[in-house]
Amino acid sequence: MAFRNNGTLVQTANKIDVTANGNSDVYSGADQNDGKGGAYAFIIADGAVGDDTFVSFGGDDTIITGKKIFDGNGDGYIAFGDNAILDVDRTSSKNAGEDQISVLGNGGDRVTVIRYLGTKDGGFAYADAGTRDALLGHFASGFESSTAVGDSSVAGQIRHIDNDVGNNSYDFSGTSVALLTDNALGLNFGGDTIDGFGTDDLLIFTSKLYDSDNDNIVTFGGNKILDLSGAGGPLSSDPSQGPGGQFDVNNPNKTQVYYLGEKNIDGTNYYYYGAAANISLDGVQIAL
Repeated sequence: MAFRNNGTLVQTANKIDVTANGNSDVYSGADQNDGKGGAYAFIIADGAVGDDTFVSFGGDDTIITGKKIFDGNGDGYIAFGDNAILDVDRTSSKNAGEDQISVLGNGGDRVTVIRYLGTKDGGFAYADAGTRDALLGHFASGFESSTAVGDSSVAGQIRHIDNDVGNNSYDFSGTSVALLTDNALGLNFGGDTIDGFGTDDLLIFTSKLYDSDNDNIVTFGGNKILDLSGAGGPLSSDPSQGPGGQFDVNNPNKTQVYYLGEKNIDGTNYYYYGAAANISLDGVQIAL
């Protein structure tokens, strides 16, 4: 079956427009309890925005730019300078650009590293690097690692993948996989096809999937597509709208996944799903 249109990048996050006014403004990602969860997308306009400050920037917040931020070593992580400032317009190691952004976390501590999550809808997405690293381990580059050492809950999986916002095709056959989709960010992670999803694989989310009867079995829609929740999920509207994106799980075709449990790691909740209900939550494969 065909996917719906998953082309909108910022789906359920609260949008904060960082305007190109040349001033030194302060923008806050504090939760307003408006039904969209605590997710905020700081959307930086093209042009001279000034030396701005983002406060209350949490693990469920994103920075969206109109052009890709310079990544000197191409590892997918953007490390701020020694002054803890993000040179959002940097074009080379020698040209910092015009605008510098200070990013402060919920406790007032400076955020100094963000990770790249891909591009669509005219925007380039960045989020807290710790959400990936705490679960999957630190990647050498890109969106996948077979060497990163993460949390004990994914110790049984060889391939660790951090899903990006594009439309991806994954083949899980032949090895064990842990796929993280950071849907608590309120972004749409695209229409992804997954082949070879087996009992040694894990689908992990930061926003729980909607389960209509709370029996820990998430049934796909009539189109045999898994609709992902967004920042405010799980909501009863998720199966019809799929604000976090969609999964088509094939070869063999799947029409349901089993909720295995959740784990809080460094302040982030991770929700685990598998192809079978009898995967141990206390064993080697998953140690929640």
